Amino acid sequence: MNILTIDASTKSTGVAVFENKELKFYDCFTASSKDVIERIKKITSSLKELLDKIDIKIDKVILEEVRPENGGFEKSIQTNRVLMWLQGQIAITVHEYYDKDVEIVYIYPSTWRSACGIQTGRGKKRNTLKQEDINFVKNKFKIDVNDDIADAIGIGWGFLNSTTKEEKCPWD
Repeated sequence: MNILTIDASTKSTGVAVFENKELKFYDCFTASSKDVIERIKKITSSLKELLDKIDIKIDKVILEEVRPENGGFEKSIQTNRVLMWLQGQIAITVHEYYDKDVEIVYIYPSTWRSACGIQTGRGKKRNTLKQEDINFVKNKFKIDVNDDIADAIGIGWGFLNSTTKEEKCPWD
């Protein structure tokens, strides 16, 4: 199974590609417009470029689940709404531009981090978790990356090594 994993954000989106459980590629897409729709367009345009560039047939796209209670962090309703717009646009882009049969799967942050051996829960601050994600990637893969790429790689590794059932896209 070949997967594309995405740590989606409208400003800095980490991506990773795993071929048969082996990390093959990673990158970070950035967008800096003040207009959120323009940032979403830029991120999905970068995703199209990646899909054109990679020579691996992707079977599944794995995204981190976005919910208001996601990880216990207080996010504004607007932030969650925008992240859901981006996730929707990513799914549309993958299905319309790449392959309508690619399965879109969502994984909770606590699920992928647990599979990576990263403790989550009450009292864990976002910055601490981000640093632990970076440390996991450095120790496991021997590479130095930013937190967005570390999360994308962690999402992939966690998905491939988790015993928890993933949540499929609701319209599949």
